[in-house]
Order: sequence, then C-alpha cells, then structure tokens
Amino acid sequence: MSAVDLPPGIGLQGTPLGEFTAPVRAKRLSAVSLVLVLAFGAAAWGLVSRKPFGRHASAQVVMPVAFAAFALLGFAVRRARVAVTRDGVRWGWTALNFTQEAARIVTAHVYADGIALEARRGSWWFIAARDWDRFDVLVRQLRRAELPVRDHEGKAPLRARLQSYGRFLDALLVVSVISTFAVMLWAA
Repeated sequence: MSAVDLPPGIGLQGTPLGEFTAPVRAKRLSAVSLVLVLAFGAAAWGLVSRKPFGRHASAQVVMPVAFAAFALLGFAVRRARVAVTRDGVRWGWTALNFTQEAARIVTAHVYADGIALEARRGSWWFIAARDWDRFDVLVRQLRRAELPVRDHEGKAPLRARLQSYGRFLDALLVVSVISTFAVMLWAA
C-alpha cells in the first residue's frame, strides 16, 4: 500500500463545490436542432444524388455540412458545465476545460444578469445568468469558495454582456434548421 500526498495547485482539479449546466430548454433545443439538421441534410444529399451534375449541386451538398457543424457546436456547448472549486472557476467538459484560477481572479463582479470574473491579466470572463441553471446557487458557491466577490446593482456593463453566447447560439441553431430545410427544398 502506498499513499501520495500532492500539494494543491499542481494541475489537479479540485473537488467542485458546485457544478452547473445549461437550462433544460436550451439543451433540448440543441438536441432537436442537431437531429433536424442531420435529417434535412441527409434528405438534401439524397435529392442531390439523383442529379449530381446539376448547376448548384456542389452548394447543395456543402451547405448542409456547414449547418450540421453549427448544430454540432451548439450541442457541444450546451453540454458544457461550469464548476466552482476552491482552485477557481472551470468551464467545459470532463476531457477539455478552461479554468480561471482563483489566484488570478481579482474580483468576481456579481450583477443581476451575470457574473464577471476580473483577472489580473487577460480578459474578463462573463457568466450570464440566463445560460446556466440555478444562478443564485452559483453566486453562493463563489462566496463559499472564498473568492473576492463584489455585488453591483442592475445589469452588467455592455462589454461584459457581449461575451454572453446564449441568445446568439439559440438563434444560430434555429437559423441552421431553417436553412437546412430550405436547402432540402432547393435540392428538390
């Protein structure tokens, strides 16, 4: 039997005080859009295969692939998690994640619509309230992790809110479904 004692902060991830996921509605939208884009794209390919040397056949083959890439990106992003640990804040998946280390966080600015993590160097991270379930618990876990938290009244400044991807990602998914359906009709 052996025991290994590792000091904190050498690259091992700490135990999360809280893990947060995207809202169920957003996850459902990403899954449905991925299925629809793949189905409409397959139908468009089938229609194009009947007349492969048509005038616009190359565009009708490539466009569903691009929209499928958008839908796959949305599906993957909506499956990411935010984890608050004593070592910092992590965004991502089990195999791949990005960390804002606690030592680099100067202040966690808490607004009504999100949290802006101010770093010593580099850009701020903005975690929008609408992109994550249980936002009030997320704020409590930041305090529990003993990160420097500063409360602000009202909404976050525009420069912080521009980092929020939720509405844009949902719109991109809807546009991908509609566009792939249009390409399928065009191929017919």
